[in-house]
Amino acid sequence: MQKTLRKPENWQDFESLSKKLWGELWEIPFKIKKNGRLGQPQKGVDVYGIPKNETEYWGIQCKGKSDYLKSKLTKKEIDEEIEKAKSFSPKLKVFLIATTQNKDVEIEQYVREKDIENRNLGSFEIILFCWEDIVDLIEDNRETINWYLGINKFREKFDVAITFSDDEIKSLVKPKFLKSITKYKSINPNIYNPPNFRIVPPKILIPFESSEINRSWCSIDIKIKNIGNVVLEDWYLKLKLNKSLKISDGFSVNIWLNSETKKMMYDNRTLYGYKESNEFLYEPAHKEPLIQKSSRTFTIHFIPEFDQQELLIEYELFARDFDKTGVLEIDLQPEYKEEINYVSLNDDEQEKADKIVVKELIEDKK
Repeated sequence: MQKTLRKPENWQDFESLSKKLWGELWEIPFKIKKNGRLGQPQKGVDVYGIPKNETEYWGIQCKGKSDYLKSKLTKKEIDEEIEKAKSFSPKLKVFLIATTQNKDVEIEQYVREKDIENRNLGSFEIILFCWEDIVDLIEDNRETINWYLGINKFREKFDVAITFSDDEIKSLVKPKFLKSITKYKSINPNIYNPPNFRIVPPKILIPFESSEINRSWCSIDIKIKNIGNVVLEDWYLKLKLNKSLKISDGFSVNIWLNSETKKMMYDNRTLYGYKESNEFLYEPAHKEPLIQKSSRTFTIHFIPEFDQQELLIEYELFARDFDKTGVLEIDLQPEYKEEINYVSLNDDEQEKADKIVVKELIEDKK
């Protein structure tokens, strides 16, 4: 049996293929559904339905893995998706992990072990389908293979990968914040504590430069790579953050006066930030095309909310005769620097609980 079916070119196509295939397998072509819309939390389930002769929901998580970027399904990803699927409502009877990754004996063993562990806890069954497994199913189901061969026969060979700089669509950022704690203490009149005085030298301000630095700013690189076989022309990329306190395109650095030419440096600007809508626009300099296998990388800056745990970046790439949408995900693990202040209470004042305020971490440059 052949194993030469071409893999889907993006995760949206893979999700559509999974819906078509398992809709035929479960004999519910009109009752199987995609979960939610682009950018919404899906609780580990991309496609769901109740198979014929069953009474409970089955769910599918679609993990598209790119041969171009050599990305692989990891044990950590599997654990995360299983935990997310446990919160899907109504609860699942079977959880399928479908991936375009080729078969891997270590990952398959790990999923079998997780399946037994999960069922022993009274939860859903877990089944892994790698690309070779999916090809077997496609070739055994006439409607799906005819549909899949049809959409690939006439497909334009445009495609791009929008990732972080490490070629992944998920990343970790650790923003820094200041946790200011005010503690209230009663005064003991029998003890005299003279105040401590220190002379603070005045700050010297330099034009176009600050003597302080805001360490709450987070920076992350976005990578655009042409993984198709044709040139992308007249293209640009839009990014939208689902939540953020502040954003910056870093342009303020570029408009400082150059000490030699005494001219403003605007020439190489490609990134524009729009604070009101939490959006970025990246346009290549001089409308340069993106040739095959080439890439562009740029940096965005943002400050999340201090209790924020996740940041989603929805992207839209537009080019002549081609467009693509998707989502990048950032896990946020805030780190806090503590600052403790003491306030004295008189004898007639009641004790107060500590007051905690979290704010941006601004320090003197060192």
